Amino acid sequence: MSRIAIPATIDMAPPASQTALKTIERQIGKVPNIYRLMAVSPQSLEGHLGMFGALEKGKLSPQTRNRIALAVAEIDGCEYCLSAHTFIGHHLK
Repeated sequence: MSRIAIPATIDMAPPASQTALKTIERQIGKVPNIYRLMAVSPQSLEGHLGMFGALEKGKLSPQTRNRIALAVAEIDGCEYCLSAHTFIGHHLK
């Protein structure tokens, strides 16, 4: 089975994804693997970030949105998502 090469650094990502990756790094201190993978397709990264941008305009607080994400990750049994949203939760103000 072939694998998708994940850019090891922001500079190795397609140029169209680099600005978004730099923003993610600035906001949370690093670029999680899921975003580096999506960066291979700038349209996928843009769409994903656009969805989260739209959700941020809703009435739920960031803390509540993250609690929901943690609950869904627990139900789904996704250790990666649990780890990511635990990290995010510790850094929310």
